Amino acid sequence: MGIIKSFIDNVFRDQVTPVIGSVLYCDLTGRLTSHSGIYIGNNHIIHLNGKGIVERVTPDEFIDGTTAMSIYVSCNDTTPVGSVKAANRAKQMLGKTRDYNMLFDNCHQFVAGCLTGDFEYNASNFLWILEMKTEDYTGSNTWRVWDR
Repeated sequence: MGIIKSFIDNVFRDQVTPVIGSVLYCDLTGRLTSHSGIYIGNNHIIHLNGKGIVERVTPDEFIDGTTAMSIYVSCNDTTPVGSVKAANRAKQMLGKTRDYNMLFDNCHQFVAGCLTGDFEYNASNFLWILEMKTEDYTGSNTWRVWDR
């Protein structure tokens, strides 16, 4: 279902270009799991990888090894939204390592930490929780496909 949704979104949905601090996500295995990061400009994303390393990657590297065809961008209606503070926090974390755990210390918690400044005690370990944090901190109310 995730591949079909990505295809439909790429063909029929308004596409956007992220802004500094946009929250991004992609599907990893259909809609079963997802991966998130923060857009920092110049076609770069900062994310927490599966080895627990905070790194800067390109969009292709962000979805490499996944079933994703699309990267979704935090938007308010059709306008991309982001947080410069979140982008700056993400940059400050570059190269740091975390004790990665798919449920208890994952990419969504890292991105929520970029939004809130709380990297240690936030419970945003699922995409739906991160979506609520993104709404609170950026005014996001929808997600659009990146026009990359």
